[in-house]
Amino acid sequence: MIYIEAAGVEKDEMYYFEINENGTAYRQISKHGNLHSEVSTAPDFVLCDQEVVIEAGDRIITKEQFEIEWQQAIEPNLAAWKITKKQYPLGRPVRGEIAMFYPQGAIIRMSDDAYAVTDYNKLRELTPAQYLYPSYCIEGFVVDYDEINLWLVIENCKITGENSL
Repeated sequence: MIYIEAAGVEKDEMYYFEINENGTAYRQISKHGNLHSEVSTAPDFVLCDQEVVIEAGDRIITKEQFEIEWQQAIEPNLAAWKITKKQYPLGRPVRGEIAMFYPQGAIIRMSDDAYAVTDYNKLRELTPAQYLYPSYCIEGFVVDYDEINLWLVIENCKITGENSL
């Protein structure tokens, strides 16, 4: 992965990206001064959906430097994450709805404060294409916790065909 620090258009605006060699963003921090940050995970879901191009003036940073910024940005969400893990123990069957698709997989909204990720390719193999859209209900089992993005990891998923809209 490549880690970038980029100045924003506005004064005191900085962007931090974790991208792969193709410029696909996996994590992003949008920092507005020292007061507020938005992240690519819940609750903000701010992730560049275009190729990230390293521009003149951008700075390549180390993974360690990026992680310091990431931990500071997600710190306000850690208390809710601890509650989520208690509400959704490993092995628990769960039900949610597709919220969006990220490079990491399909993002599932479990509740207002809880999100999960599942392997998109596995889901695609088992699901008719007309159900692979946001708002379709999905069931699975909690198998792990993504401590980086603060998501549940669910597997053995199936889409029920119900739409929450």
